[in-house]
Amino acid sequence: MRLKRIIRRIYRWFSRLSLQNKLVFLYTTLFMIPVLLLVFVLSHEFYENVISDTIRDNEYSIEMEKIQVQKNIEAMRESAQTLISDKNMIQFVSDRRDKDVDELIEFQNNHIDTKEQQLVNPLIDYTQFYIDDPDLIEMWPLLFRESRINEKPWYDKVLEHNGTEVWWLKKEDYGLLTNIPDENPKISLFREVMDSHNNHLGIIEISMLQRNFFPKMYSPIPDGQSEIFIINQQDEVFTNPANNFLREHKFKRKQYDELFQRLTKDKTDSFIYNNHNVPYLIVSTVIDELNMKMVNVISLEKIDTETRKVRYLTFIIAIVLLIILSTLTYVITSLLLKKMYKLIENMKQVEQGDFTVKIDIDGRDEFSTLAIHFRNMLRKINQLIADAVHKQAVSKDTELRALKTQIDSHFLYNTLENIKMMAEIEGKYEISDALTSLGAMMRYNIKWKNEFVVISEEITQIKHYVAIMNLRLDRELDLDIVIPDELLSQEILKLSLQPIVENAIKHGIEPRETNTKGKIIVNAYREGQSVFVEIIDNGVGMDENQLMQINNKIVHDDNHEVQRQSGNGIGLKNVHNRIILFYGKEFGLQVNSKKGEYTSVIIKLPYLLIRGANEHV
Repeated sequence: MRLKRIIRRIYRWFSRLSLQNKLVFLYTTLFMIPVLLLVFVLSHEFYENVISDTIRDNEYSIEMEKIQVQKNIEAMRESAQTLISDKNMIQFVSDRRDKDVDELIEFQNNHIDTKEQQLVNPLIDYTQFYIDDPDLIEMWPLLFRESRINEKPWYDKVLEHNGTEVWWLKKEDYGLLTNIPDENPKISLFREVMDSHNNHLGIIEISMLQRNFFPKMYSPIPDGQSEIFIINQQDEVFTNPANNFLREHKFKRKQYDELFQRLTKDKTDSFIYNNHNVPYLIVSTVIDELNMKMVNVISLEKIDTETRKVRYLTFIIAIVLLIILSTLTYVITSLLLKKMYKLIENMKQVEQGDFTVKIDIDGRDEFSTLAIHFRNMLRKINQLIADAVHKQAVSKDTELRALKTQIDSHFLYNTLENIKMMAEIEGKYEISDALTSLGAMMRYNIKWKNEFVVISEEITQIKHYVAIMNLRLDRELDLDIVIPDELLSQEILKLSLQPIVENAIKHGIEPRETNTKGKIIVNAYREGQSVFVEIIDNGVGMDENQLMQINNKIVHDDNHEVQRQSGNGIGLKNVHNRIILFYGKEFGLQVNSKKGEYTSVIIKLPYLLIRGANEHV
């Protein structure tokens, strides 16, 4: 309702504007709407294209990082498998007996040093084997007692995995020999090792610096507008300590939790995230081997700012053009509407009663044409005023004639009623009934308030007509009405059935030479959205030539020629023309007949029920 009131107020305000101001308003509005749409579409398309390029570039970048990570995973796995597959190593550490010094030195020189050379990988920080033997003589930097690590947070988790690999991100590490914290974060691969009897032997640890394992995450950011971080299985965040992007952009625990929910819920590789009214592009990938997620956060603030600048600049240009267009429109419309304002002044003079005003407007444009027509109208008005006095006198005479006609019709009805009463007093009931039918027919014909009636009213008129004709033909006519109740309220043109019945009696039944009674059947039926009314008589009928002539006469285009002709097609032609006039050319009459047997006239009408009509037959 409030919107409707606003629209009405705008409409009233617009209606009160002059034509010149309306044109200026329309021109500027029609200019601004496409400009605003164009600005919006172009800026949106520009923004979407930049976002698409950014997504594509960063998805490619993070995929390349993932490929490098997978190579490092394979390198660490290969080192672990090399150590586990060394039977001499496994046999040596599985032997729990006390070993002499010579045996230990020989194993150190001939096996530990050789194994170190086999495990040399420039990216791997260290490889350590923790043996579940409290009496083990440790051989640095490879063999250590398992008791050194049984308090580590990853120790129990490795044992739970029963020999399968466990990956662990370390934010800091402590040297086993020095116990000095190493601030370089590492990633470690842990695997439980079993002896030949499938008993727990120890744990292998392969560690690599995170800067080597995630090279791009630890690389300098060229524009400082993005940063890569890792989410481990415990939803802990690991970032490059040297990068300050996330800290500067106020990414705290709350923001990380929101990102975790989006990454878990949407399961999409990229989406837009807003933090403190700044949009960020989030591109992620899952490292299945580690069961970790790698996420790249890219700030879109610069892109958003550039898009707004382009949009604002376009708006400013559009406003300048709008001002120029409004000024030009106002000047041009002033020149164009000069004649219109002059014509309005002349019309005001005519409105005040001066019909002799001189309209001095020349030219060939629309307003000049309007002025010419206005001058012609003034001449006709003056001529009409001159004729008004004469027509006023004629009008009085017409009113008197109309009153006389009304009095005559009432006199006629009263006279018929008196004759009817006299016939009933004399016992002439047939004459009385005929007068009743005649009076009803006259009232039906004279009372012409509408072109349309219902079929039931037309049937009543036909019954009155047949009653009168039976008086003249000595009751030789039978009338059968076969119409469903639902079609009694069907719309039909007034006096469209009586001419057909009259035509059937005059040209079909009366010329017969047989002594059988004449019969007229009126039925109606519906097919789809059409209603068909059929009037059948058992008269003399027509041969094929006569039938063709009568149908041609009904659909003949030259009405004046048909009216000059005689025969039984004139009444049918008039009914057919009225039906076409009111309902269209797809409706009308069609005549079917057989010589010596019958004649049928079918009327096709649209299915139109008059609701609430009084149905009586």
